Amino acid sequence: MTAPLALHHFTIADTSPLELVEIAARAGCDAVCIFVDSPQEPAPGQAISRPLFPVVTDAMQREFAGRLKDFGVAVTNIEFFPLAPETDLDVFRDKLALGAELGARLAVTHIHDPDPARATDTLARFGELAAGYELQVGLEFMGLSPACGDLHTAVGYVRDAGQANIGIAIDALHLYLTGGTAADVAALDESLIAYAQLCDSPAYAPEALPLETDRYLEAAFERQVPGEGSLALGDLVGALPGDTFYDVEVPLPTLAKQGVSALERARLAVQGARRFTVG
Repeated sequence: MTAPLALHHFTIADTSPLELVEIAARAGCDAVCIFVDSPQEPAPGQAISRPLFPVVTDAMQREFAGRLKDFGVAVTNIEFFPLAPETDLDVFRDKLALGAELGARLAVTHIHDPDPARATDTLARFGELAAGYELQVGLEFMGLSPACGDLHTAVGYVRDAGQANIGIAIDALHLYLTGGTAADVAALDESLIAYAQLCDSPAYAPEALPLETDRYLEAAFERQVPGEGSLALGDLVGALPGDTFYDVEVPLPTLAKQGVSALERARLAVQGARRFTVG
């Protein structure tokens, strides 16, 4: 059995959302993961900020939907919906609606609230909001967000939130760099797992990375093709349920700087992921 793969826009963030769809199809993916909102970064030499990732906008919706239909590609996940102390969930409504109209399955969230009780409440309310658009929620943990910095913490939030449509995102990089293992994943109730992301990475000292933001960012933004690094991806895939949705999230900026095309980078990433998802 071959698991369906979705090409995450982070893999080829130097392309537009419209280009993403065609490249995903040509690379052999069934779906894409898109940004309907993006973190902001300072624009060089300016006081204003700009989106870190390309975003599918309302103005682009019709053309983007047409591109999905033309290439036979679906949308799985939409990003990103961070939950902070001051988050007003109403600001997410239009983005969730856009994703739902494009046929998305799930909205990705991160917790950035140091108050566990308040964060749990916000997560539960976000789950209710997403359910109104028939969307599941995937809570992603990572060392870069200490409020939800590892698998154990994410499990606690999902269980305490008590919403059936909320699960955990298992990103291979973040799992292993925060000290998690495939055995930890295998021990979970399958209903807790929303989806998984495949990539690879050089060997790092997991206990040090969460405390070293620069090194962790380097690991997150410069990954390796699955099978070419140190992560135990075979063990992880073996620990996940057979019907797991997989994203291919493998940004390769060094290859991009060397002139390797977005299509070729996507193909390398997808071919690597296929080594582990064809059973």
